[in-house]
Amino acid sequence: MEIAEVYAEGRERICALITGLGEGDAGRVVPTCPGWTVRDVVAHVTGVCADVLSGNLNGVATEAWTDAQVRARRGRTIGEVVEEWTEVGPQVEAVANSFPGRAGEQWIADLTAHEHDIRTAVARPGARDSAGVAIGLGYAVTEGLNASITERRLPPLEVRAGSDEWLVGAGEPSGMVQTSAFELFRALTGRRSATQIRAFHWTVAADPYVAAFQFGPFTTSTSDIEE
Repeated sequence: MEIAEVYAEGRERICALITGLGEGDAGRVVPTCPGWTVRDVVAHVTGVCADVLSGNLNGVATEAWTDAQVRARRGRTIGEVVEEWTEVGPQVEAVANSFPGRAGEQWIADLTAHEHDIRTAVARPGARDSAGVAIGLGYAVTEGLNASITERRLPPLEVRAGSDEWLVGAGEPSGMVQTSAFELFRALTGRRSATQIRAFHWTVAADPYVAAFQFGPFTTSTSDIEE
């Protein structure tokens, strides 16, 4: 599947998920996005599309960039935010397959992480085997975790999630970590605690690698996250 199609599917799932939510549900705090409500998460993914269209990419993916997206939409109902997303989302999807480098995969990873943030907040799990999870996980492993392990000068590691396998770091692996694709994706996007990461199946000492699950904007959760 192409990036545009995967994003459109994710966007449509989120829109269907929140259709009919009252303002009370829209105002629920999202446990995996401290300080944000469900409405704020939708404002962020909408703001990403709006900023791409307007060329507002200075500080892309930084906290200041994302917070500005949320602040700009405070005071709107969740229905009004979704209406904007329904307008700007397809316009970005129309050009997404020509995004440079791996920007499209990063875009999918962000959307998919936030889909499950919303699902957790409203207690409606689902879509854990979506193409978005697969693409987001592949990006997080080969870009984020690989660079993090290399920078920390840790021995190479074999990573297994379902039927997928990756080697992160350079050289022969010192051991292996294994869990489900969904659990690994959530852990690599800051939605699992160090204790939960240690509970994955490891054939090497986990502790030296737990810190490598923190990279870019992501830090391990300070408490266990149950979804």
